[in-house]
Amino acid sequence: MDIDKPKRILLIQLKRAGDVIVTTPLFRSLRLLLPESQIDFLVDPPFAPLLENNPFVNTVHLFDRRAPWKTWMLLRTASYDWILDFQSSPRSILAGLFSRARIRAGYRVPFWGKFLNHTIKRPGNDVSVTEGKINLVRSLRPDLGSSGERKIYLSAEERDWAKRQLGAGEKGAVGLIPTHRRPSRRWPAAAYAELARRYLSQGRPVWLFWGPGEEDYVKEIEQQAQGSRMIPSASLRQMAALLERCEVVVTNDNGPMHLATAVGTPTVTLYGPTDPTSWNPGGAGHLVLQAPGLSCLGCNLNDCPFGHECMTWIKPENVYEVAQNLVATSAVSSR
Repeated sequence: MDIDKPKRILLIQLKRAGDVIVTTPLFRSLRLLLPESQIDFLVDPPFAPLLENNPFVNTVHLFDRRAPWKTWMLLRTASYDWILDFQSSPRSILAGLFSRARIRAGYRVPFWGKFLNHTIKRPGNDVSVTEGKINLVRSLRPDLGSSGERKIYLSAEERDWAKRQLGAGEKGAVGLIPTHRRPSRRWPAAAYAELARRYLSQGRPVWLFWGPGEEDYVKEIEQQAQGSRMIPSASLRQMAALLERCEVVVTNDNGPMHLATAVGTPTVTLYGPTDPTSWNPGGAGHLVLQAPGLSCLGCNLNDCPFGHECMTWIKPENVYEVAQNLVATSAVSSR
């Protein structure tokens, strides 16, 4: 085998939804570089649906947490030449080690990194997560082309389902995603409710997005903004189809934000403790909004030692203005 032209490649990103989605921009460039290679993906089962219908991936393997040796044997049988371990965690590194792949590439991490045979420094906050993944591939093949866009490939059936849920006649729907598994990453619920009321007063439909364990939190916002509507219980792909039908989405830095960007819906993302350089896709259609005049932005802390000013100082009227300008700009560019 020519080490620069592997016949079988396995990409590993076990979790979470956002991390899997921000890996998708490199699929096309990797396929163009190595058109005859088998390109497979290893992921935890809950996030595998994000890769359905992707034309650049041959096979999606599910990591079996309850019986990891089954996954190890599966990978060994597949005889991969390259492992590109974007997770670089004990679980993923062990899976690559048992595969006996000639190249097991990942990031330099304490202790477990010694079981990889090709490593680079894990990207810092000054580099986007996607670019960090691209750089790992380029460390093996410097001729890799530029990355593409985040992309989820929805089916006609999924789009039809979303159309039925939102209503064919609803135009200009605004999607709000007020949740995050960490409270420090949330714009206050009262602020989302005030933003929703601004849109509702103009006759604009407002849809509130939520996932498992978040229903009660979002229901309180719905009650404060009479006329807004919570989406029905939905899978990741169904949620993506609903987000695709929105005119604009206002969101915290969370997994569903990545879903919205992957279906091409304009987004305004509110950042506080996290750094938008790492996670926001950038471009005219995906704007960032942060509180002004704070030196602690991007601290990455889960508990604020102050008054959570990075989120509470973002005003609903400012968010509304930015979102309205984004809608107007997107409408002009799409003509």
